[in-house]
Amino acid sequence: MSAGELSALGGRLRPPASKDVPEEVFQGIRSHLTRSLTDWTVSAADVRAVHGALGALPPGPYGAALERMERDGLLRAYVNAQDAGSRRAFLEQAEGKGVLQRSKGEVGPVDALGYPAVPDFFVNDARLPPAMRDAVNAHAIDVGVGFYKAHGEYLVRYALAVDQAASRRELGALGPPRAARLSESLLGLDWKDPARKDYEAAWKAGIGRPKSLNLTFQHVTARERELSGERAAGTVRLQGKLGAGTDSAQWAVKGSLDTRGQRELKGEAGVTLRSGPLKLELSQDTAGKKEATVKLDLGLVELSLDSGGAQRVAVGLGKALQAQVTLNPRKAEFEGGISAKVKADGDQAGVEAGFSMKGLSAQRARQAVDPGHRGVFQQPVELEARTAWDDLPRATRAAYVKDGWNQALWTQALAR
Repeated sequence: MSAGELSALGGRLRPPASKDVPEEVFQGIRSHLTRSLTDWTVSAADVRAVHGALGALPPGPYGAALERMERDGLLRAYVNAQDAGSRRAFLEQAEGKGVLQRSKGEVGPVDALGYPAVPDFFVNDARLPPAMRDAVNAHAIDVGVGFYKAHGEYLVRYALAVDQAASRRELGALGPPRAARLSESLLGLDWKDPARKDYEAAWKAGIGRPKSLNLTFQHVTARERELSGERAAGTVRLQGKLGAGTDSAQWAVKGSLDTRGQRELKGEAGVTLRSGPLKLELSQDTAGKKEATVKLDLGLVELSLDSGGAQRVAVGLGKALQAQVTLNPRKAEFEGGISAKVKADGDQAGVEAGFSMKGLSAQRARQAVDPGHRGVFQQPVELEARTAWDDLPRATRAAYVKDGWNQALWTQALAR
């Protein structure tokens, strides 16, 4: 006590604050938490009334009231009747009265996609009344579930940002998706606490597991393949072709739709050179892609190999139909389908329908286990080496332009 306070009291010391609970207050609390034939349940109104009565007590009597409620079984009834909101309000009230402590969460780096910060937890101290310890652990479960839910929402936002990335550079600028991790140490349980293992087990079971990042990384990989002009492994594509022409020239329209919603429609024109059972087909589509195919016609069976590495076997099904299977080891693609052709007076028309499945190419498989491979989230090695844009070989600059880089962006990255 300061000299000024002592002077204001006329030199008399203030009597110590009493920790006794006013009897009328405690009996009021008891009336709200005691069941009878006419009042057989503790209602939300009872919980609010008890919360108000406890909140009116000073810190000393407040702690004494909780201890007395624990001895009489009233604290258990009070805690069991609380929902998540009233339980949080009760624990915050206890914190304000000095009965309960809080451990601060972890605030990580600011994330534009809203990665959730690790939340605060109330300390589950062994000196607390048992019913209150259960309330603290139940609240910790609520907090953990909320954190994992927020992390799942963050992964949804991350996936949307991946879809909106217009280049590999923009995709890499997102950074890898961040995992959700909660440690049982956040509960503040003492190592020697005999109830520690039970509380930790109940908490872990209650919050469950966070969403795995596997699907998110697969989503990133699929988008990277798209931005690189490749199909992602695991996609299935339905495709069709409608064509017409002569023995030496052909025209066709091709269309496809894959399981990622990617559509494609393009025209194709080509010429055919024949020599006995051998045919050489040269074609170019409206996207500018050129292709050469060598075919060997054995009557019932037709074999072919194109410049892209696709090996095709077609088997006749009557006069007009063919069933074909195509394997491209280089691109890790498998195709199957059926075609029909009609010829009349040197002219012909045909239709094809089928599907293709994309696997993981040998090159991509090697990259997956190669520790030296630079992924989409790593800066170009030339950038790390502080190489100026103008000093890059022309072919290297062209490759980086395709990935979304330009001289201005490269120079900005060098300046960081």
